[in-house]
Amino acid sequence: MEFIMIGLLSLALLFGGMSGAKTPPTPTAVEVAQAMENVLEAPESILLSEANVTTASQLLAALPEPEKRIPIAIYAITDTTGQLKADGGAASTVVSQGTTEMLITALQRSRQFAILDRVRFADLMNEQNLVTSNRVVPGQGPVPGQLTGARYMIGGSITEYQVSKETGGIGLVIAGKGGSQEYARATVALDLRVTDLTSGEVIWAESLRGEVLGEKVGIQLFSFLGKNIVEFETGQGKQQVINLVVRTLLEEAVFKLVQSRVLTN
Repeated sequence: MEFIMIGLLSLALLFGGMSGAKTPPTPTAVEVAQAMENVLEAPESILLSEANVTTASQLLAALPEPEKRIPIAIYAITDTTGQLKADGGAASTVVSQGTTEMLITALQRSRQFAILDRVRFADLMNEQNLVTSNRVVPGQGPVPGQLTGARYMIGGSITEYQVSKETGGIGLVIAGKGGSQEYARATVALDLRVTDLTSGEVIWAESLRGEVLGEKVGIQLFSFLGKNIVEFETGQGKQQVINLVVRTLLEEAVFKLVQSRVLTN
């Protein structure tokens, strides 16, 4: 019945007229099935989302997939810049709180690791505790005592952050344009480390720093990579640019980690 209702809704959207138009006849089951099939054949005509990738994403996609993935525990990526921003009257950290999720995505895109989420471990344990306390139907839910063990853990922090306006000289070129001009610079640095959980030794560490330049497109407006607009008077758009640099650096860091070959299975 649920699928029939979805089909009817699809047909209504496809064939519905303007307000006041004659009500179309109720579609048959065959028409509903055909409409649903047409939607599935061309989902791109409906989907709003697009892949959130960076220039470094192709490095991870090019890595050969191993026969067996390396178990690694993920812990939070923290903001140690000490910078705060006003957010609805409250102060919050400048750097994205989604940095840990970006790292998980980068590790997943590399296809090298069995990723063990320790950031939301309390939620996982809550689900297991529902089973051990007999609060779910017997035979349903997770099986206690079957968690995958990690050999390594990865964590780190954002250590630098800056978005500033500057004036370039003759040698500066942004978006194919040279000459002396005002421009914007977004800079981020992060430090990651991997620890062997048996010995407690830090076996890999990397500090990366990256920046992107923004072209001036208005009195206080700067465009980064042709689509991310920052307004310096209000600060609007800064977060999106910083997130772009952070995601790129994390993907590059994961690529360097894989290439180092310090992790074994």
